[in-house]
Amino acid sequence: MKTDHLNDQSIQRYIFDFDNCDNSILEHIDSCEICLQIADNYKLLSKDLKNLENPVLNDNLGVLILEKITNKIEQKKSKKDDTYISAIVFIVIGVIAMMISAFKVELINQVETNNMYLYLIISIGVFMTILLSIDSFRSFNLKMNKMN
Repeated sequence: MKTDHLNDQSIQRYIFDFDNCDNSILEHIDSCEICLQIADNYKLLSKDLKNLENPVLNDNLGVLILEKITNKIEQKKSKKDDTYISAIVFIVIGVIAMMISAFKVELINQVETNNMYLYLIISIGVFMTILLSIDSFRSFNLKMNKMN
């Protein structure tokens, strides 16, 4: 009885590529019951695989995949939109803070002399800045949606 057996690659060559199989493999399989049994198992497995029907995919599968892809893209777009909004808000707040710190001395002098006009000017400036930021963001979104 043989103690050294063939590896799977050699047995598969015997089953699937018999014409190009080495004589040593043929001799070994003819004399070894274990390797012959493994070869028979490969034959049965090959027959079973050939008899399997091809799976039929659902017609809606392509539509479902496309929906998931578009949902992912829309989620990424909404995250980008949120990022743009937050960036614009932080820039506006930063500009206002820089203006206040730059003109702090002048603002203090104006507050002492004419408080009502100063508050009116500052509130109009802040209000206009917010409106311009919102308008520019909306126009940006419209342009981006037209591009898609």
